[in-house]
Amino acid sequence: MDPFEEFEFKPLTDGLGFHKRKATAATAEPEAADTFRSQKFIKDQGLELIEESSVDPLRPPLPRKKATIPPPTPDALTEVGGDGSSSAAVDEILKTLQKSRRFDFEEKAAKNKATAAATKEEFKATTWNFSSALLDSMLVIAASLLCMIILLIVTKVDLIGNLTHPDNDGMIYVATAAMFATVSFIYLVVNRVFMGFTPGEWAFDQRIGLPSQTNTAAYALKVAARSALVIVTGFVIFPIVSAILGRDIAGNITGAKLLKKV
Repeated sequence: MDPFEEFEFKPLTDGLGFHKRKATAATAEPEAADTFRSQKFIKDQGLELIEESSVDPLRPPLPRKKATIPPPTPDALTEVGGDGSSSAAVDEILKTLQKSRRFDFEEKAAKNKATAAATKEEFKATTWNFSSALLDSMLVIAASLLCMIILLIVTKVDLIGNLTHPDNDGMIYVATAAMFATVSFIYLVVNRVFMGFTPGEWAFDQRIGLPSQTNTAAYALKVAARSALVIVTGFVIFPIVSAILGRDIAGNITGAKLLKKV
């Protein structure tokens, strides 16, 4: 037997294997069919992104279909984690915050109502109080002395000499009493009109009229009339009579009644 009969010549590379062309072509046909089907499916769906490598460069490309993205559905919007669990958790948190805020608002409103009811002031009619009158008298005397000092500095008058050697009519005494009465009238009217009470009345929970009556013209006129009546009668007549009878005489006459907080 010739030893060269069983010898077979094989190419060094795959490109020289002419004896395998038929097998390669046979196996390439199914692959080409699968590639054509996939490309056709991509074109039908409007999702073609790259050019085919086998397209003729001199041939104009065919018109493409524009990719249309369907609008998001409500289900898709709510599904954050796939099953909508995240959205449900956020909704629960918002509901809890809303309930707590409503509860805090209701609790605050109830607390304000209870505070307003607790701080509601009640007053009853009362009479002259010696302690409050003493405190007001001290303040009026101090204000009168201050005004007198200013007057003496401006006029340069010898007060001691005028008081020890008055004229025949005694006008120095009349002027001094008038100044004291004027300071007292201003003190009583200004404090009662703007605050409803003097410092002495405030210290002992007293006031003239109800808080709802303040800041009105009628209230101011009543306060002025009461103050003038008490000053003209010598500061002590109406207070002493009121204390003896147990009634506010000046308040009943002028309408500006003296009240005490209960």
